Amino acid sequence: MTTSSHSQILIVGVGGLGEHLVREALERGAQVSVLVRDRTNLEARLDAGTIAKLTRITVGDATDPAALDSAMQGIDVVISGNGAHKTMARRMAEAAKRNRLGKLIWPAGGTNLMSDDGVTPAYKAYGNSSFNAEAIYKAHQACIDVIRETGVNYVIFCPGRMTSVGYRSADVASAVRVNRPAGMFVSYEDAAWVILEAALTNAWDRELIGAATEVNI
Repeated sequence: MTTSSHSQILIVGVGGLGEHLVREALERGAQVSVLVRDRTNLEARLDAGTIAKLTRITVGDATDPAALDSAMQGIDVVISGNGAHKTMARRMAEAAKRNRLGKLIWPAGGTNLMSDDGVTPAYKAYGNSSFNAEAIYKAHQACIDVIRETGVNYVIFCPGRMTSVGYRSADVASAVRVNRPAGMFVSYEDAAWVILEAALTNAWDRELIGAATEVNI
């Protein structure tokens, strides 16, 4: 396993998950840049002190190749803070490959992992749930497929529902599973830890990973 706290990280989208990704990356000592569509929203999410620590802020659309190329200059790893968006996944993966980045990390969905038997897709195991597991699976799988097609190095983080609980779990690493669901809820705080661990090491390169937070909300 390799690790570097001095990697140049680009975070695309600073919403609920992205905000925690920025804080986690800075806490780990990474150099952090962001690509956002609206600087006003960025300033609403992050305090002035945190913004001052950012290496570069690029304002643009993550489906725009020119904006992506500009934001990816000098970057080692790009992390998406967005959801199922096939065009964005393709454009980001192509840009990461074109700009010779070491890795793309993309959040997909917990239904895209395999059940514990290693044969049954997880979305089938949730067929009787209140949410449409198959539709969610298909939307996220389209993103995974286009990322893989580009040949870029990747880690796909596959959580279930996410929201902030206000703290990181004491032992996040114990919840991580490779290509298997860990549970259908993970906090933003724990998700950020797992994603940055993937960004700064080669622990899960070219894998789909799950993690869970044990909390009732």
